[in-house]
Amino acid sequence: MLPQLQAMQGKGKAMKRAAMLVCAGAGLIAVVAPGAANAGNAGSPDRSEGLSAAESARLDAGVQLAPLRSGATGPSPFTAYLPDLHKTNFAAWVAKVAKISAAAATTPERQAAKARWSGASDRAVLSYREKEAATVIGANDTTWKGEKVCAFGLGAGLHNRMVVSGTLADKRPALRSLPMAKEDNGSIPKAAATGIDGNGRVKITGRIGDGPYGTSTGDFDWYKLTAKPGETVGAAIPSSSLDVFGLLVDGHGTVLDVAWHTPDGSLPEKTASTTSAAGGTYYLLLLHPNTWQMDFSDSASGTGAANSGNYTAEFGAYRTDRDAVLVKLRRGDVLGTSVTGAAGRVSVQKWDSPYVTASSQSDTTAYYPPNSPLPGGGNAATAYVAEADGWYGVITETGIGAYRNAVEVYRPGGESTSAPQTIYLDFDGASINTSIFGGPDMQAKLSPLSSFLKGWGLTQADLPALTDAITKTVTENLRDDMRRKNIPNLNVRIVNGRTSPDTFGRPNVSRVIVGGTIDESQIPTVGIAEHIDPGNYGREDTALVLQDLMSAPVKGNQSAVVSLNYYLRPGVGNKVQLIGRAVGNVVAHEVGHYIGNWHTDNSNSVKSIMDSGGRGFWRMFNAGPDWVLGTADDGDTDFTTDRYSLNEPFFGREDTANVTAWAFSGKR
Repeated sequence: MLPQLQAMQGKGKAMKRAAMLVCAGAGLIAVVAPGAANAGNAGSPDRSEGLSAAESARLDAGVQLAPLRSGATGPSPFTAYLPDLHKTNFAAWVAKVAKISAAAATTPERQAAKARWSGASDRAVLSYREKEAATVIGANDTTWKGEKVCAFGLGAGLHNRMVVSGTLADKRPALRSLPMAKEDNGSIPKAAATGIDGNGRVKITGRIGDGPYGTSTGDFDWYKLTAKPGETVGAAIPSSSLDVFGLLVDGHGTVLDVAWHTPDGSLPEKTASTTSAAGGTYYLLLLHPNTWQMDFSDSASGTGAANSGNYTAEFGAYRTDRDAVLVKLRRGDVLGTSVTGAAGRVSVQKWDSPYVTASSQSDTTAYYPPNSPLPGGGNAATAYVAEADGWYGVITETGIGAYRNAVEVYRPGGESTSAPQTIYLDFDGASINTSIFGGPDMQAKLSPLSSFLKGWGLTQADLPALTDAITKTVTENLRDDMRRKNIPNLNVRIVNGRTSPDTFGRPNVSRVIVGGTIDESQIPTVGIAEHIDPGNYGREDTALVLQDLMSAPVKGNQSAVVSLNYYLRPGVGNKVQLIGRAVGNVVAHEVGHYIGNWHTDNSNSVKSIMDSGGRGFWRMFNAGPDWVLGTADDGDTDFTTDRYSLNEPFFGREDTANVTAWAFSGKR
């Protein structure tokens, strides 16, 4: 992962890289499924996946389990299929990757890529100034009102690179200081009133730990307001004497966004916001990260007292400025945006659709390969692969003052060559320097797939059938399913080392090493990819799918829910085929990363190949709702449209099938 990182490490690069992207001393995974040690391979499986009810609720709300100041340790949660989320500090990872992205955006390789992939549209960068006056809002704030930029696009006479400049107007109402709320304000029914009924903003001072349950089940401070249609509801925590989460909650009790503050400044302050389409009641919950409220309607439902301390917060609802420009795209166009200056959020939206992909207060473009032309280095950045011809809105928001938004469009990388994208599945073991994934700077010798057969009760005689089953599953996910997207010249080959020569190292050949262990790689994960590459511009990538956790015994195993043995039953289904489908899905997941996909939500009802790890393994492994492989409810987990992972810095929905199909678009 991120070769550009390696050049920035300098002296002691191995130690620094390990600290940055993988905690080399992370050792064993502690995924504890209560009762799993005695579960065996029969009976009703324990479905907690090593998570308490409170931990599951936190993840469902998009709130990480790790302390805010625990640092960015372990494998990257954006490129890895993790077995456990207890120690994954998503907030710290976002902050760390943003710094790396800023440096990566200006490398000579990235700049050269822009010229290489622009083709006939390699013209001067178009400068576009929004027409809305600097002190006005509402003139171009939606895709219906957006300003069309007809000179932008791909083709002769058009500019495929543009910088949109503008100003986000300051229309904030006066900040009113709210008297310190009286306890008990520890639940939605008892939330302290702010007096806001649209167009209002208050400064809140309070203390965590002073409520009636502050020394027992925990203190929670709730505040409420009413928003008018079209207003932005926002929350911030400018100061505190302890780590604080601020949860923005709607009238149904659903967490919409999360703010945080660390008093030592170890993490950048994050604000929370949402646009209220219909208006209504909204709440702000302030709490310490070491506790959780199980029932938002019950002040006494906390999981335990945490640290006590003071905070200052802001909470309001009012019209904010957002600026939309409209650009015309063709199917398969790869659009990238990166905003600098006063704005903190960018989004892309089809002009006549609610479908949105957005990034807020984050830049993860360091995961792009060095030869990706897409922009980065800003306060927020995102990429989008167009599903259909038409006008699309690029929206800049969240902030006050001047901004510059780099907007660029390119065709997928494969359309520059007649050579297919080859995905080589390496089952024979490999020697590889794991620093490309952020692991230790060492040459890891990874065991072949054959070393793990015994763990599933298979023999060497089963190896050909198993590799065929894995290859068939990967081929179905990456080629056969993609043909239904009607992509012109879909050009991808999936081959394996048992039946084909190893051509990795040649142009247009990427690979997945299927084998190896955590101890061998020193990367505590199930799978990990080298890059995330919208448009598939880097076509010589590597991913790992380790086999130790997936083939481990159930009895006495703290990571039992990650083992396929947890879902296998004697005499139920064809074991070789079931294992092949499960492993093949994880392989497709990692390929999905290095051709451009981010993680999707692993807590909802959508079965997505790109679901993040930590839980929901039964979906990835095709076990079905009964958690047993080989029964009628197994179904088929595919690339599909799903919302982004709640713990990662994107909003909206991701059409991973569309991203995948266009990644394999060939020369016309």
